[in-house]
Amino acid sequence: MATTSSIKTESDWQPDQREMGPFGLNGRDLDTPRSRSHGKASIIDHPVAQHVLSSLRNRNTSSRQFRALSQQLLALIAFEATRTLPTREVSIKTEVSSCAGRTLAKQVVFLSLTRHGIGLAHNLADFIPNTSIGTVSLDHVYEGHKVEPRLHLAHAPALNDVRVILFDPVVNTGLSAAIALNFLGRLGATELSLITFLITRPGIDRVQSNTRNLSIWTAAIDPELDPKKGPLPGLGNFAERLYGC
Repeated sequence: MATTSSIKTESDWQPDQREMGPFGLNGRDLDTPRSRSHGKASIIDHPVAQHVLSSLRNRNTSSRQFRALSQQLLALIAFEATRTLPTREVSIKTEVSSCAGRTLAKQVVFLSLTRHGIGLAHNLADFIPNTSIGTVSLDHVYEGHKVEPRLHLAHAPALNDVRVILFDPVVNTGLSAAIALNFLGRLGATELSLITFLITRPGIDRVQSNTRNLSIWTAAIDPELDPKKGPLPGLGNFAERLYGC
């Protein structure tokens, strides 16, 4: 007899299955088997990626498991986001003969938008050659009754003629990511990608309206925001779950 299991997220909101597919978006709106496209946003639908995402959503996942799963999902998305990197042919001498091979022809600059994201990023340098790691930091300041993000600090190498990947674990309204992407564009970045575990439809609209030629890679698109401007169904407060706060 077949059995089924259910996952409870931080909110107990359940999507209407007539509207939603397993990736947060109905399959009718998606088109490719490896990464399904929603406009310029590509959903990584690899079975392992979706298994890891489901575990991250589960509110019963421990912080230790959450950290390990976050590293796994980041690697899976980063591999797909770098699939189109250019290569050049080289001649290689092996132990017994020689052959033609290919090496990366462009450097990758990986920037984390959050301080906790930078800790997850360092492993990428171990398996993506020619990768530099940096960070873009935002402060949140009060303006009247609103909390607005403001650029605080950026530590990055030269961004001309490189593939720039900005990592924001969860994109809610998209305001912080839009500010960071605009800043990177002013620094000379022309090949920009945003990778995230979750992004909302309002978040997609905002970042794409502010940045030309932006590619977005994610494990899921959540359809809306909750009253606190977080994604629904979401995965809870990412930083709190990462550190067990």
